[in-house]
Parts: sequence; structure tokens; C-alpha cells
Amino acid sequence: MILINTTKSNLKEEIERLANQSDRIDLATAFFTESNLIKQWSENEIIVRLLFSFRPPTSFCSLKEIQSAKNVEINFLGNDFHSKFIIFYKNDQSFGAIIGSSNFTSGGLLKNIETNIYTEERKILKDLEKHYDDLTGDSNLLQPTDLAEYKLIYKNWLAKQPKENKISKKFEKKTTSNRTKRGKKPQIIKVAREYHQYWKIVDEIKDVLKDVAESAYPNIPIYLILDHFWHYVKIIWHNETKRKLSDINQKEEIIELFKKYIKWNRDSEESILPKDMARLSKDVFQIYLSKENIHRLTEEQAKQIFGGLHSTNMSIQRFKADDLFITENGMAKIRNSLSYLIHSNDDIELKIHNLIKNPKYKLKRFGSSGVQELNGWTKPREYPIRNEKSNDAIEILGYLID
Repeated sequence: MILINTTKSNLKEEIERLANQSDRIDLATAFFTESNLIKQWSENEIIVRLLFSFRPPTSFCSLKEIQSAKNVEINFLGNDFHSKFIIFYKNDQSFGAIIGSSNFTSGGLLKNIETNIYTEERKILKDLEKHYDDLTGDSNLLQPTDLAEYKLIYKNWLAKQPKENKISKKFEKKTTSNRTKRGKKPQIIKVAREYHQYWKIVDEIKDVLKDVAESAYPNIPIYLILDHFWHYVKIIWHNETKRKLSDINQKEEIIELFKKYIKWNRDSEESILPKDMARLSKDVFQIYLSKENIHRLTEEQAKQIFGGLHSTNMSIQRFKADDLFITENGMAKIRNSLSYLIHSNDDIELKIHNLIKNPKYKLKRFGSSGVQELNGWTKPREYPIRNEKSNDAIEILGYLID
């Protein structure tokens, strides 16, 4: 039987039900903060053995409350102890056990998303009994002097919690609020799914080249440097050599190839890149499309954004696509769609999918490459630019997107 915490039931209720049938309980928990149940069991003449990890957030106050309780034995292990299980006995015979993720804390017993199982399987119970005895044999009996020394450690830990909790809550809100859950996502199109895999490949290359890139191009986001490196790999090096890298000495060859790119870049007509890309990103994309400004985006600014993308240059020259981008979509939808793509908390694959397929966000003249470029231009320290050129370049470097 699986035991979880819901609005209708919780692990604490199941433990109380089983405890009412018991005359002995063996409890192993990494963290211990809830002493009321053990005090109640002690008063009801139930023998309790508690085994815990002697570190915060285990509560000094909770341990102090049960330190002198009758029928309660308290043992502890070190920081590496992380087990959570309870064995219930009647007349020296185990009849059930709960094993799972819940610590003996308010969160673990009542509120947290936990997964535990209840078992009456004899072999499992016997194995757990032996395991508990083995753990206890390696443990230490709690002494009053141990608790006295722990008081200061716990007090110092508590003093840090408000700040740490505030930071943690801020991070939780940033990463989870207004984010479409996996079970509610539509079936994501292939090109959007591929972006995440592409991103992981680019980050692997980024880690290989990071030190060389920062030395050659200080203060320029490495994703922008790599975007120009793709150009060199595909248009210059591959056209000259017709080579593709394999997994043999791949990383060493990429480093040497990047060094050739640096020399070529310094000596070529394109020496202004990627510095110009960084200026365009900072002075146009990051300003016009910031959270503060995007809902005031003007037609001229939108044209500048549209024209700054690699994927739109040709269509602008041939068909005045920047004018059509404005007239065929309207500024209200452009602002809304770009704001969703850049600033919403949804996963990047869902944002790309929606800009390509969802009529609510899809923009005419703004194709797959443009969608996958924009975050990279606007947040160049967070997202890589992806387009046909980059796809070909990483394949030449020996990587494949399945």
C-alpha cells in the first residue's frame, strides 16, 4: 500500500493507527522534529527506539522533550545517515512497517509530497529488523552532554533560516510559478523538443572552450561567440577541408579548431564580430525587449528586432518582410507573443512550440529559426542561438541531434 500526504489523509494518521495496535515501535529517521507522538506513545506504555541523524534540521527542543521519557531509547548516527522507516511490533512480533521518503517531521508526516509504502511481508519485516539492529549497533546512545553541545549548533542554524528560507522561496517562485506542468503540455513538435538537446550539446562545447573564449573575447557572452564560431566551422573550415570530426580526440580537435577561428576572425573582414553581435544584443534586444519595455515596443523597434535576426535578413532584402511582419500581425500580438517567448516561466520547448504552432502566439513571417534565435539575442548568457547554420556546425563537430 502506498502512503502519501493529501488533503484527505496523511502519513501521521496511518502511523497513529498502527501505533494503537503496537506495544513497541522502532523508528529510523534522518531528521527528527516531531516529539508529540513519541511522548504520547511513552505515556501509553509503548516501547520506542529512535534512531536519527544528529544534525540540523533535527530539533534540539524535540529531543530535549523526550530525552527523559520512560520507555524511550534514543540513538544517533552521523551526517551520512538518511534512512526513513518504522517497524511496528506486538508481543515481540513485527506485524507491519512503513518505508519511504518521509522524515519524522511536520512536513514529512503531514504536508510534503512524499512516497511511502506499508508492508506486512514477513521476509521484508525480518530483513528490516536485522537492518535496524545493525544500524543501532553502529550508533551512539544520546547523552545529556551531547544534547547540550548540540544546542548551540541548532541555535546558530535557526538564526540563518529566515534568510535562507527567503532565498529558497524566491527561487521556488521563480522556477515553478506560472509554469505549465508536464502533464498539461500539448504534444511538443519535433523542432521544439530538439532545442533542449541542442542546448545540452552547445553547453558541452561551451565548457570545452570556456577558458580560451574568455581569454580571447573578454566580457562577450560565450553563446554569441559560439554563434559566430558556427559560421567559421560551416562556411570556412568545412568548405576548405570537407572534414567532419569524430569522437576520437573530439574535444582536443574542437579546441584547436576554435584557436584557428580566433586567428581567422582577427585577420578577416569579420573581425568586428562577435563584438558587434554583443553590442546589438545589449543596445537593442536587451533594452527594447526587457520586461519593463516590451509592452511599449514601437513599430520601428519591432522592425529593428526583426531585422537583427540572422534568419530574417534575406527576406527583408527581398520582400520587405519587416514591414509585412508589422502589418500582418499587429503590434499588440507582437508584444504579447514576444513577451511570452522571452519572459514567461514556461519551459523553453513549450514556448518554442507555441510560437510555431499555437494560433494565440504564432506570428506570421516569424519562422522556426527566428523563434529559436530570439531568446539567445535577448538573454545571451542564458540561451544559445539555434538556426540551420548552428545545426550544421555541431554536426560537423561530431554531434548529432536525434
